[in-house]
Amino acid sequence: MIMLSFNCFATEQTEEKEDLYSQLCKGVIRLEHSEKILKEGSNEIINTSVPNGTAFFVGNAEDLFIVTARHVVERDYDLHARVQCKNRITGDNEVILLKLKRDKWVFHPKNESIDTNYVDVAVMKIGWIIDRDIRKFRYELPNTEIANKNQLPFEDPLPPVSILIFGFPLDIGFQLSEQKPLCRLGIISMVTGKKFLKTKNGKYAEERAVLIDSNMFPGNSGSPVIKQLSLFAPEIKLLGLVIATNETMNYALIEPVSRIRETIEIAKESPKALDCWLPLN
Repeated sequence: MIMLSFNCFATEQTEEKEDLYSQLCKGVIRLEHSEKILKEGSNEIINTSVPNGTAFFVGNAEDLFIVTARHVVERDYDLHARVQCKNRITGDNEVILLKLKRDKWVFHPKNESIDTNYVDVAVMKIGWIIDRDIRKFRYELPNTEIANKNQLPFEDPLPPVSILIFGFPLDIGFQLSEQKPLCRLGIISMVTGKKFLKTKNGKYAEERAVLIDSNMFPGNSGSPVIKQLSLFAPEIKLLGLVIATNETMNYALIEPVSRIRETIEIAKESPKALDCWLPLN
């Protein structure tokens, strides 16, 4: 068996060698919201975190963004995430809380019509986390000196491309002592360039949506879809994000990378969400 180790993601200030899965644990996060519940066996009311979906970091030297599916965050409550990171001062791995206000999300401007769903992408521009290293997909513009470092391709994927999906299913039959994204294999299966798939609400998916052949679960919405890695092509490339799944037929729907890039360009002009990083008690 060949063990692969990649230097694929970018950190805020340094780029150090780290195995792929450890990098992804710092770059892919589970979005949650707080609910008050009655503690079992007593009358005590306690706060608990309820999962909503998956998100991931995208950025460059100037900006940092959270990216996910619009339907995951379009709620009447705020979200949060517990983010794995490395303390630059102590060298220790830590978990820190990221607070995400509902009014700070930016959505793609192509909205739904009478018969077509909206583009299901949401982006929030956030401040840097001080003295901590997280991982992000690197976003650079074409026709620049550092365009070769870009990890969001300038063209959308076409079949057949093998892919990996990393996300947080709501229920996988067991519990972990810490959050870990689940990896699934798949393939880009169908692109038509026009309306082709009617969703549960009776509307068609937007025209650039891509069908993938992969097992997905509730909670995978917002999961990053990356090109499968090999010894010959070790660079991470973000191809899209999961927006819907058909559990009985083993396929899912994704928004392609072009829609992510378009939404990030709009989010660049929005105010930065500040004071969103908090120590985890």
